[in-house]
Amino acid sequence: MYKTIVCAVGLGSRERAEHLVRTAQTLLDTDGTLHVVHVVERFPSLVRQGPDDWAVSVIDEAEKKLSLLCRQLSVPALIHVRTGRAADTILAIAAETKADLIVVAAHVPDVLDRVFGSTVDHVARHAKCCVHIIRTFSEAKQ
Repeated sequence: MYKTIVCAVGLGSRERAEHLVRTAQTLLDTDGTLHVVHVVERFPSLVRQGPDDWAVSVIDEAEKKLSLLCRQLSVPALIHVRTGRAADTILAIAAETKADLIVVAAHVPDVLDRVFGSTVDHVARHAKCCVHIIRTFSEAKQ
């Protein structure tokens, strides 16, 4: 069991998000802390200018969806929605929270993953703590 878990959640599939959060909760100590993380990547101008109204609305929407998901699953969690490169941001939050486990989902690799590497690969290689990788449902059937 783990005291502090960072669970990286994408908002594409509700079923996958539920599976990730439930898995993280199962691995958490009874007095542990769960940090549910979502990273919004595609804001190149944020570094210089800060988020515009559209970016703020995307971040707010993600926070609401994650909060609702955790409430519906009765899973107490701290929600983190940030902008940046997903792998680096997940690792930064894990370092900030002194996480002893990161839970992430892998997907079927595509051409871009083969050329640039995937977020999960980067997290697994550079994490200073344990990483629990969950294969997506379509991958598990292959």
